[in-house]
Amino acid sequence: MSDDFSGVDWQIARYDDKEFTPGDPYEVARLGKRIADTAALIQEQAAKLHNLVDGNGWDSDAGREFQKKTGDTVGLLTKSHQRYAAAAEALGSTVGAAPADEHQHTDWATALDHAQNLVRAALARAKVADADRSHCQKQLDQHPGPDDHPDKHKLDKQKDCADADLETARTDLRRALAYRDTQAGYAKAAIHDAVEHDGLKDPRHHWWDNWKDWVADIGHWAGVAAAVLGVLALVLSWVPVLGEVLAALALIASVVALVCDTVSALDGKGTWLDVAIDAIGVLSFGAGRLLGTTAKEASVAARGASALKDVGLAREAGLNPAAARGLAEALNGVKPGQIGKALAEGPAELLPRMRSVVKESLDAKAYVDDIRVAAGRLPREASLLTEGAPGLAQISGSSFKTMAGLGKALYIGSQTLPLALGWSNLAPVGEGESKATGPNLLSGLKEIPGIGAGGIPFYNWTWHASG
Repeated sequence: MSDDFSGVDWQIARYDDKEFTPGDPYEVARLGKRIADTAALIQEQAAKLHNLVDGNGWDSDAGREFQKKTGDTVGLLTKSHQRYAAAAEALGSTVGAAPADEHQHTDWATALDHAQNLVRAALARAKVADADRSHCQKQLDQHPGPDDHPDKHKLDKQKDCADADLETARTDLRRALAYRDTQAGYAKAAIHDAVEHDGLKDPRHHWWDNWKDWVADIGHWAGVAAAVLGVLALVLSWVPVLGEVLAALALIASVVALVCDTVSALDGKGTWLDVAIDAIGVLSFGAGRLLGTTAKEASVAARGASALKDVGLAREAGLNPAAARGLAEALNGVKPGQIGKALAEGPAELLPRMRSVVKESLDAKAYVDDIRVAAGRLPREASLLTEGAPGLAQISGSSFKTMAGLGKALYIGSQTLPLALGWSNLAPVGEGESKATGPNLLSGLKEIPGIGAGGIPFYNWTWHASG
């Protein structure tokens, strides 16, 4: 609700409406009295226990051991008494008289009662003022005379007075609500300070106590890193060394996200859909390696096929075999004597190679070798193509050319689709996090029973995420 209380129906508004001063001060006082009685009982028992261990006849090994063990208990009881006593004092055990100074601290029961009285009075004035202004406005609307009629001037003045009274009532209401909020803040702070500083926060919290949250956070940011690195690896795959390094880093980040999300899913904090999406992302790197290699091999074979076709054309034109082969090799960028090898090394099928996708995805050595080859640390097979060789678009058609194009399309798809799926599944782990790192586009899907399941069956299984 805004400060002008727009939308309030002053004729039916109540002091204990949720936007004003809800609650029963006498119930608050009864609760405070029960807490005060509990504090007194704790203090009494602590005193009895202290007198028991501090009395005569305890000068023995058994007595001293008993005193040692019960000393800590007495201390804990004393601290508990302090916590209950602070809460009882903050809440109050009776509803007292209205404070002379509204700026002084008072117990919540008394403060709530006084705030409700202030709101009652303000609402009563607002109700009368609102009725008066409505009555004046109705008479003005129904008056048959001109605007300068004396009766209309009188009604205008009366309406202005009613408007002023209503604004005064609004001001009083704002002051009453400010008093309510201030006194509620005092009570909350008193209880919070007692709880935070009474030494009863046991066990002591360590950073590893929240390890499940740490795992979830690490999994989230690993997923963000995998998405960014995966995009860079795809865009810069043509750059020697850099492309291979980015692909390896993206794989590492994906594996970390998979491990962390699996732990979160087992705990019930995450879902098995998260794990499945991470697994697809990891496998996509192996698919990319295979499809990329396949596309390159098909490209080489396509140039070999084009060269072979050109040999036939050159022979038909009357060139001898050596000259025809040399011309075809030069036109298609294939090294001398390598046409047959190019055709032999070109793959006959693409999909059967995908049986090795899991092995390729998890073979760390393969990624390291890719980087070493790109950096010149490991020898690579001699390329069948010479510098300045024509691209696929420039060579004659062949089944290998079609396969090379298909392999390239499959390679791009194998990377972009899992990347898009993984990015859209990223959910923010903190307030104010950017949509770029936490779009959470699949949150609605996870609310469907079964799809958003998490946990372990018969232990902490949930059928859908909380959303």
